Amino acid sequence: MTTPSASLRRARMYVEVARGDSLVRNSLYMMSATVATAVLGYIFWIVAARVFSTAQVGIASAVISLCSTVALLTYLGPAAMLVERLHIYEQSHTWNSFIARTCAATAAVTAVLAVVTIPLIAHAKGYGSYFGAAGAAVLAVTGASVWTVVQIYCSAFIAARRAGGLFAVQGLISLFKVLLVLPLCAAGLGAPGIVIAWVASSAIGAAAGALWLLPRIEPGAAPATPAAPVAPAAPAGDHRGRHARPARPPRKQAGYLSHLVGQHLTSVGGQMTPLLLPVLVVARLGAGRNAYFYITWMIGSVFFMVSPSISQALFAESVRNDVGLRPTVAKAFRIAAFLLIPAIVVMIAGGKLILAIFGPAYVTAGYGLLVLLALSAMPDAVSNVAVAVCRATGRLGYSASINLGILAFTVISAWLLMPRLGLLGVGIGWLSAQVLSALACIPAFLNLDGRTAA
Repeated sequence: MTTPSASLRRARMYVEVARGDSLVRNSLYMMSATVATAVLGYIFWIVAARVFSTAQVGIASAVISLCSTVALLTYLGPAAMLVERLHIYEQSHTWNSFIARTCAATAAVTAVLAVVTIPLIAHAKGYGSYFGAAGAAVLAVTGASVWTVVQIYCSAFIAARRAGGLFAVQGLISLFKVLLVLPLCAAGLGAPGIVIAWVASSAIGAAAGALWLLPRIEPGAAPATPAAPVAPAAPAGDHRGRHARPARPPRKQAGYLSHLVGQHLTSVGGQMTPLLLPVLVVARLGAGRNAYFYITWMIGSVFFMVSPSISQALFAESVRNDVGLRPTVAKAFRIAAFLLIPAIVVMIAGGKLILAIFGPAYVTAGYGLLVLLALSAMPDAVSNVAVAVCRATGRLGYSASINLGILAFTVISAWLLMPRLGLLGVGIGWLSAQVLSALACIPAFLNLDGRTAA
């Protein structure tokens, strides 16, 4: 029988591991940021729904979604490149300028895409009333650009193995959204007030990152990772960071662009599936069934924040030459299993009780899907870790194929299965895609000790 003192010692051990191990710490910070953002996001929309009209909430949420999607389509590749390359410039003035150049270039591309996109949808049903107001388009372009900067900053924190900064920025943004929405409602701004709350809070987060959090990072002074071998001391006069790679010749522009495209396609493939599935469910089963799907997927998404966070932290660790890839990958799997297996058991055993909070119909329609989502968590972790390995070793065609393959297989199989199996068809398609992807990822884990740098 475990005594209270033994349990306390074990808890302290876990805390010390989380504090001293950058892979564990970064993973937990990213998961915590996801949870905090979700909780405060729900509060924001609950408040907005009570103080604004339904029409105002509907159009504002659509505009914010539009801005976020435009940003998503531009920042994913540069953000991944930042994680891959930022450590090369540690303990150098180039470290700051590399972040600044990445932010400026990516935000400019986002702004151009937003300027092109907004006129195309400005006269669409529902959007015309919003974009007819003076300055509405400028606000949307600004919001998309600022959101891009926020995401690039978050990637810089991941690259520096200081994901606590990511947690601080995203928490600050979510908090200020809630604080701003009521005064903007009182000012009688309507739907633009909700959008202003989102844009202004994002700008506050970006400013905090640039002026307070990023300057506090000491590049090259990243905390030690216990599993990593000790790097040899730098020779006298060598001022490179302890984790910096040796200098290497600049990559040719064509090679850089192909690398950027590979990183971007990998990220897009990994993030598009949850965005497309509700659209497919509405088209195939109707809006009513999509309510059951959306709530069930939202509950099941607890699984899909764990391994992506671990994958991001693993990517930031493994691009460094002084970090052993094989022990780091093994550690990533241990963390994933430690966090996911209990959650899977709890979700399968108590999923009906959780769904019952939303009503009996959600239990009937969603429990089978929830079980399939739970079963897919471990093969999904295998795929996410494999993607991090491929990114770190320069096999971007492989990583893009993994994520785009999951996307294509899930979308096609769900579309074909939904008429006969309903929401179970989506779950079967998703689970099958994850299992097949996990099997296809096995070659990615071979010869880890003989990796070649990207």
